[in-house]
Amino acid sequence: MPDNHPDISTGRKETVRKSKAKKTNSTARRRIKEPFPVVAMGGSAGSFQAFKKFFTHLPSDTGIAFIIIMHLDPNHQGQIAELIQSFVSMPVVEADDGIAIAPDMVYVIPPNKDMGIHNGRLLLLTPYKPNGYRLPIDYFLQSLAEDQWNRAVAIIFSGMGSDGETGLRMIKEKLGMVMVEDPETAQYNSMPLSAIGTNMVDYVLAPEEMPLKLIQYLNHPVLQDDVSDHFISEAKYVNAIQKVLMLLRSHTGHDFTLYKKNTITRRIDRRIAVHQLADYSQYVNYLRENPHEIDVLFNELLIGVTKFFRDEAAYKALKEKLHHVLQSKREGEPIRVWIAGCSTGEEAYSMAIILMEYVSSLKALKIPKIQIFATDLDLFAIEQARTGLYRGNIIADVSPERIERFFIKKSDSYLVKKELREMIVFAQHNIIKDAPFTRLDLLCCRNVMIYLTTELQKKIIPVFHYSLNSGGILFMGPAESIGGFTDMFFPIDPKWKLFERKEGNSLVGKMIDFPFNINRQQTNMILPDVSVKTAEKKTVWDAFSKILLENYTPAAVLINEKGDILYINGKTGRFLELPPGEAVMNIHNMAKEELKYALSNAVHQSKVQKGTITIHDIKLKDEKLIHLVNLKVSFLEDPALQGLILISFEDNGVLKKTSGRSGKNQDYAGEAMVEELEKELIFTKQQLHNTIEQMETSVEELKSTNEELQSTNEELQSTNEESLTTKEEMQSLNEELMTINMQYQAKA
Repeated sequence: MPDNHPDISTGRKETVRKSKAKKTNSTARRRIKEPFPVVAMGGSAGSFQAFKKFFTHLPSDTGIAFIIIMHLDPNHQGQIAELIQSFVSMPVVEADDGIAIAPDMVYVIPPNKDMGIHNGRLLLLTPYKPNGYRLPIDYFLQSLAEDQWNRAVAIIFSGMGSDGETGLRMIKEKLGMVMVEDPETAQYNSMPLSAIGTNMVDYVLAPEEMPLKLIQYLNHPVLQDDVSDHFISEAKYVNAIQKVLMLLRSHTGHDFTLYKKNTITRRIDRRIAVHQLADYSQYVNYLRENPHEIDVLFNELLIGVTKFFRDEAAYKALKEKLHHVLQSKREGEPIRVWIAGCSTGEEAYSMAIILMEYVSSLKALKIPKIQIFATDLDLFAIEQARTGLYRGNIIADVSPERIERFFIKKSDSYLVKKELREMIVFAQHNIIKDAPFTRLDLLCCRNVMIYLTTELQKKIIPVFHYSLNSGGILFMGPAESIGGFTDMFFPIDPKWKLFERKEGNSLVGKMIDFPFNINRQQTNMILPDVSVKTAEKKTVWDAFSKILLENYTPAAVLINEKGDILYINGKTGRFLELPPGEAVMNIHNMAKEELKYALSNAVHQSKVQKGTITIHDIKLKDEKLIHLVNLKVSFLEDPALQGLILISFEDNGVLKKTSGRSGKNQDYAGEAMVEELEKELIFTKQQLHNTIEQMETSVEELKSTNEELQSTNEELQSTNEESLTTKEEMQSLNEELMTINMQYQAKA
């Protein structure tokens, strides 16, 4: 009987024929419709076996163009194309400059060449960097992403280093797909591991498993523009997308309602094709059954593709304009910068380098301090940025001079130097609802606005105007603009989207609804009738409990570990007071002077011991009288209050003064005073002793850790230098031997 369900790998209704049960998978044999996809395959000389396994399981008539980018010795003389042709059924050619790619063809990069693609033609370039600094896979993947967009696929095979990591980020940004060889099957797993570490890989497979997944993915109906447009125009699919957004909001706390619908649906399309699901409705069910997929989709929507000095000419233009902005800075006034959407930090560190170079060029006696606030919605990206550790492939974008000045080499990676790291504060931040940073000289928001709707852009631009100082610079991406807000900004470099803030208050009316409520519900909320509740009679127990709490329990406060007051019971006016200035409900600021030191020490000891600390007879002045106060600090273990601290104050009454002028009474009064002073001295000594002990312990631990790290670092650095020298020699020799071996096998 005919099967009425659409086949998920082809989107067509087919009849299941039992007589063809022995036939190989029909999906893998079906030719993909025009326009044809382009698959870039990156690897080293050690990837020949992986290439062989891949092409052996790939039909010859797929409608896909394959381009192989390999790490080859510049002086390599072997015929790589002929070797690959021995196990590939479709034609294999070495790329010529300007050759137009065609489906069902394999193109191989020539030795000692960089290669790019433009308008479907392969372009060969003479390398301008030495062999150790070249990243041919990254270079080609970046141009492929710009040229082919969603028709681009990147496959990373075995290889050493991290070449391909930046390129695959670009592929994902342009809605392409990424596959990586399983590190367990790779001869050299460095490149696959680097790619997997980006969290942007769709499939991690053995080479022989890749062809089927590749064809299934590219044949999926949601990747066809006409089908996808039809999907999102139907009401049921609109509802399904709303359900996806609802699940994202409930799971991550972030709402994508005002993100561009086209961007969201294209990202969802990719996840549907990856999992080979039929449509949006099935994907909703898949999300509910697999919460991890919500995190993956969240990361897909937040893909922050960045690299050091992306659009280097834009940074040069910015550097030229900095003097115009910063010449009016007063002595001692810091340079304040906000990087909104910093992703994994490359842009923030690039900006820090530019500013440090600018400041170093000044002939001022006192160099201004640089404060950079780098923010992003993606917490994982922020954590990466905070480490300041980047793969060795940054040498393709950062000059050797800057590498030497601002980075420390760590094995095959580079660590940002302390002076650069300390000027940047990384934080998770949502520009839609979180308060903006203010008094800025430079606001960098590149390639963020392109994902937001026009409605949201019109609300964010006034916020940027509010954040900047007069004459401050707004630095945007090449595809972004300020829209109609010419009354707030005027362009100082239209090509690289540098805008200067104008004076004026034209933005005030546009910021009334900040933070922007993107979940406005047009529902009539029924408020409870407060008058009915107040009219209800209180029970005897409620009244009795209130009297007990107010009159017969000691004054107490509940605080968190920072000292913020969460709850107050009884009358605490005798022990606490509001300090002048900004209103702050913190116990350490509000405690009266006589209680501060004892309270601070008791809170600390309570947290350390996880118990109760009691201090008796603290003298507290109240007008002309002196009260004796007992202080009790308890660390709460109750699950509902775990981690909170209860502080209670007990007034023991007024200190009695001895009256009379007789010598006996005077002696008694003197002895009492001496006794009190001795008590205070003992308490002060105990407090000082505790503080010194804590500091000594911390210092010793830090010294010990620092010495161990220094020792280990020296040993590792020495070993690393020796290993690098040996590795480079062996790698060059090994790749050449493997190539020669493959030639002999082909001849045999």
